[in-house]
Parts: sequence; structure tokens; C-alpha cells
Amino acid sequence: MNIFLETDLGSCINLSMARAVDQLFPGKFFMLGIIHRDRRNDQLLEEWIGKLRPEVITLELSPYGLAFRRSLGEVYRRKIDDICDCLRLEGHLCLPSELDDLYSYVEIPREYEIAGDYCRRNNARLYPVDMDLFSFMKLREIDELISRENIRKNLSEKERRGGSVQLVLADLYFRSGVTAFSYSEEMVLRDRFMCHGIGLLMKRLCDKRFLHIAGWQHLKDPLNLYAQFHPVKIFPYD
Repeated sequence: MNIFLETDLGSCINLSMARAVDQLFPGKFFMLGIIHRDRRNDQLLEEWIGKLRPEVITLELSPYGLAFRRSLGEVYRRKIDDICDCLRLEGHLCLPSELDDLYSYVEIPREYEIAGDYCRRNNARLYPVDMDLFSFMKLREIDELISRENIRKNLSEKERRGGSVQLVLADLYFRSGVTAFSYSEEMVLRDRFMCHGIGLLMKRLCDKRFLHIAGWQHLKDPLNLYAQFHPVKIFPYD
């Protein structure tokens, strides 16, 4: 686990092994950086949301992406399963764990469901704040993405890769300070957009405790876009 306190200059102070976050940091804005689709996320998200007790949760998820998955997710899930049934007849194993990346394109993210459960139990608020544009551009290609040939190719590449690439990159960054990933122009635009949305919510809900859940790469924030909120940044993995 790594916890960072954002300073006025935008740098971070490593506060690993910290206890009782709410006592150490009476702040109002926390960022929880997750490895998307990591198998530990259910437990870690429930644990950290419970510790931080936010009154408002924002997510790196677009309203368009959420609506798309709600309306068409089950249709595309069945399509993936039908293709896998055919591939199994050809000798491919097609284990569900090998298809997580594809399923993630069509299913509502677990972080949304876990945050939603917390908000319902605690009368908190949940907002997807990512850009619709990039979700639309990616999801309009979903029929090509989950074609028979791409699924077969995905299974072959997964067998060769093995392990979690994201976990390796995150470990290099948080433990060794080595940046082996790019902070792309798309991430800049999305972070600007999300910060604008969060800023508007903070003006309307200024006395509330905020938690922003996003991919771990967004914790880097080289342009200090989130520094205006004086965030406490948390990477919850050991």
C-alpha cells in the first residue's frame, strides 16, 4: 500500500504503512488508483471506501459508457460466449479468466457496482465523470473487437504474455520511481474534463468528503491538474 499527500508544489510525500487515514488526513479529496480488472479489486475497493467514508464518489467512467453497457452489455456478452463455444470445438480452452479484457468492454465495471452499493447504504452520491467522446469512439468499434478472429487472437496473445502487465508497470512506478508508461494526450484531455466536472461538484457540494476512483496511471498527474483539490493519493496494492 502507498499513500501520498499532495503538496502545494504538486510533489508527493510517501506515507506507506499509514494508519487510520481519516485521522492522519482530515482532507476532503482522496484519489484511489486501481489496476483495472485486478482480481483483488472487490476486496480492496470495499475496504478503502469503508475506511474513507466518502459522501461523494466520482469515477473514471463516462455516462455514455455506463448507458451503453446497461442497454447492450448482455447482448455482447452472449455474442462473446457464442464465439467461445465455437472456438472450444476447435480445441481452444477459452477459460473465462482469459476473456476478462473483452468482458470488461461490455460489462458494468465492478468499481461502479461496489461504489453504488456503498452509496445506497450510506446515502452518498455517485457520479461517472469521464468524457463521453472517447467512450463513443472506442465502443463504436466493439463489433470488430469481439469478432471471431480477434477473440482467437486475444487468446493466443494472452497465452504468450502471461501475468499482469499493469501490475508490473505499477510496481515499477510506485516502488522504484520508474515511469514505464506514457501519459498520453488522451489522458490529458480526460483528466482536464474530469477535474472540471469534479470542480463543479465541489462548488455545489463544498462541505462533502470526495473520493475519486480511477486507473492508477492518473495518480501521476504530471500537469498537476488535480493539485487544486489537494488530494491524498492512494495506491492500495501491496
